[in-house]
Amino acid sequence: MVVISASLLTKQGKILLARQFLEISRSSLEGFLNSFAKLVDSDRQHTYIDQENARFVYQPLEDIYLVLITSKDSNIIEDIETLRLLSKVVQHYCPFGPDEANVLKNSFELILAFDDVIALGYRESVTLSQILTYADMESAEERIFKEKQKAQMQEAKEQAKRKQMELDKKRTLENLNNKSLPPIEEMPREALRPVIPEKEKEKVVETQVVSNVKKPKGGMTLVSRGKKGMEI
Repeated sequence: MVVISASLLTKQGKILLARQFLEISRSSLEGFLNSFAKLVDSDRQHTYIDQENARFVYQPLEDIYLVLITSKDSNIIEDIETLRLLSKVVQHYCPFGPDEANVLKNSFELILAFDDVIALGYRESVTLSQILTYADMESAEERIFKEKQKAQMQEAKEQAKRKQMELDKKRTLENLNNKSLPPIEEMPREALRPVIPEKEKEKVVETQVVSNVKKPKGGMTLVSRGKKGMEI
């Protein structure tokens, strides 16, 4: 047998869950299920409907339908056995009734269980207890993974916190060092000028006077020495 898809939909034709096991486009799958909703007879408990290129094997579960879309040459007896196993899976994960709300709430677990029953279109040799064991193992692995992920996130937060504390400490030390340095006062320009002793000032004046020597036409040199008089 080849199972194309396993689906849950309301009796009004609303698709709640659809798991395809072979490559099929979403539009094609929706087209199959819409055709089923038009052809189904609600008076029967479980049966099948043959279409031109597929077969619908279905079972009503209170307000919803569990539907298998299979190839037309599949073994109908095996199809019905697979359908019954899937119905037990649905009832296990929806103990308060497989209505729309419960199916949507447990859709992830239902899809994983469907994958344990059917692989690549063919039924696996499993029982309900084995499926539940697989689910528990996957749940345990998921919990371990989440705990590791949580621990890694916590460690990353702690490292970021320590780094921030180090940066804050470094800034505080820099601020303290800047406050301990004496302030640089601006000095007046007069204070920056060099202090010249009085004797040095006289030498500077004499040098300036010598540089101002005048040579008259007669060839005599006159040297002025300020208030002390003139020497010839």
